[in-house]
Amino acid sequence: VDVGANLGYFSLLMADLVGPKGQVHAFEPNTDLARRMTQSLAINGFEGIATVHEQALADVEADVLLVVPADEPKNAHLLPADHPVSGDEATETRLLRTRRLDSYSELHDADIIKIDADTSELAIWHGMAGMLQGGRPLTIVLEFARVRYADPGAFIDQILSDGFRLAEITLEGGVQPTTKEAILAASPTDDVMLLLTR
Repeated sequence: VDVGANLGYFSLLMADLVGPKGQVHAFEPNTDLARRMTQSLAINGFEGIATVHEQALADVEADVLLVVPADEPKNAHLLPADHPVSGDEATETRLLRTRRLDSYSELHDADIIKIDADTSELAIWHGMAGMLQGGRPLTIVLEFARVRYADPGAFIDQILSDGFRLAEITLEGGVQPTTKEAILAASPTDDVMLLLTR
């Protein structure tokens, strides 16, 4: 499962790795990016392996605004439906409805979940609680930046209480074990790529 799939780079890699007997489900609410990803998957022969969901995920089903900065469409983010948005022409906004990841019953046996959803990671985590129950083996790659959460330590505590071991993926050292304290010691705006396994 690729949550926040963007143009589908990792979705393509996943589709190649799972082969014809596997399935990839990519979630991307940005219409333009989802369309391009669908085309890219088809051109590369993964049409029957990968499914693109033009869907935003959260912890509840609710109306939200998808805000897509024209100069940085990869930095799209969700706001409450009644949130005022400036009339700046550089921003595209669209009303949509969120859904919980665990509402997709066919995904409850997923082996790997990647989550990179600019400010929505915590809500997505809560929205997959039904998939996390039971303690079955699972690998999650999660982009984590302290500035995105009111209580980043509580988010890490939730991850640990769900039975996951903490590691960080770095360019220099590859996969390295880490701790809650080390993650919280990073700069608040730094993106830390966590590898969570159980």
